[in-house]
Amino acid sequence: MTRHGSQMALALSMLAIFVGGCATSEHRMDTAADRDDTRRAQFEHCRDQGRTDCDAILNAPVNSNTARGSSVRDQERRMAYDRCVDRGGTDCDDLLHRE
Repeated sequence: MTRHGSQMALALSMLAIFVGGCATSEHRMDTAADRDDTRRAQFEHCRDQGRTDCDAILNAPVNSNTARGSSVRDQERRMAYDRCVDRGGTDCDDLLHRE
């Protein structure tokens, strides 16, 4: 009887881990898709207003806990700034100082 109880507990634990893991991944993908949709909508709204700093919306940092992440963000900010200057924008400095 003890053997069957242990096997049942193990099976239930594995099932809970499997189902929980799958639901968590799906939730993360849905959340990321929602964020992408929100960023795209904000970007389009910014473009419709005729602003030149819209690249900052798409280049805004995503949750990143890596040390390398900040250097990537700095590089993206610099590239957005350069594009803004190339287009003759007047509010390009804001792109370098966003957090």
